[in-house]
Amino acid sequence: MEGRWGLRYACDFTASFHVILGGACTVQCNTTNQTLDLNPGDLVFFSRGFYHEIKSDLYASSIDIEQYREGAAANSAKEPPAGSETRFISGRYLFPSGPMHPLFRALPEYFHIRGSSLGPHDSIKRLVELLSAEFLRKDASHIILSRLTDTLFHYILRHWILENESETHWSALYSDEAVLRAIESMEDALDRPWTVESLARAQGLSRATLARRFKEVTGTGPMDYLNQIRMQRAARLIQQESGTIEHVARSVGYDSPFSFSRSFKRTFGMAPASFRKNQAGVAKNSTGDRPLTS
Repeated sequence: MEGRWGLRYACDFTASFHVILGGACTVQCNTTNQTLDLNPGDLVFFSRGFYHEIKSDLYASSIDIEQYREGAAANSAKEPPAGSETRFISGRYLFPSGPMHPLFRALPEYFHIRGSSLGPHDSIKRLVELLSAEFLRKDASHIILSRLTDTLFHYILRHWILENESETHWSALYSDEAVLRAIESMEDALDRPWTVESLARAQGLSRATLARRFKEVTGTGPMDYLNQIRMQRAARLIQQESGTIEHVARSVGYDSPFSFSRSFKRTFGMAPASFRKNQAGVAKNSTGDRPLTS
């Protein structure tokens, strides 16, 4: 980006991040009216629903990010202009309206990771380099970009968790391998008929031990957690119009569409069919947008 510029991000249903590759800029959170000055290597992460602007200086005017994307697509040039003052990568993760994952409820509105605080071989730095290099390729792969963005997301969360381990029980997540593997098992196969017993057996633990350790780490029991992520996945599939309600129900482990509809309504306050209608105007991408470099 050259000269004076500004981009406005509407984050009703997203978490988002910006990583500064070169130059400097300012981020202003429109909800709290707080500002951050960002320098090369800095990263700012907005955990949920906060409108913000990233711009050359505090008083620069901004345009909506979608308007900028349309202009960039029309231009179709990937390489930044020669002599550009500021380069950055942005990414976002979309989630449906309704109950939020327990981890997101524990996160602050936003947090700032200074590049100067990261070691020369830090994983976040390496992932940012990979993202930037992949995006600039003429044959850039959306699949690769999506996976790199997802991985960066987890590294960002782990960085914050470990930096704030005295303030949140989530700091134990990455140190309790049994609980982490149980969570990964559930998220990788939501259609399986999981029970506390089957999860515990897979980790070589007793039912009581896994239940206790799971709650210590996540603040909720295994089955409550499973129901939350099933409903979140179901909501994303419905947003994307991925098949019938019966198909969605089976995809998240429900044999009966009636049982699924009851559980969905308890979570979101409306039946799946009504939810689909109400979400028609929401962006239908579930794993995050392709990262944007500017």
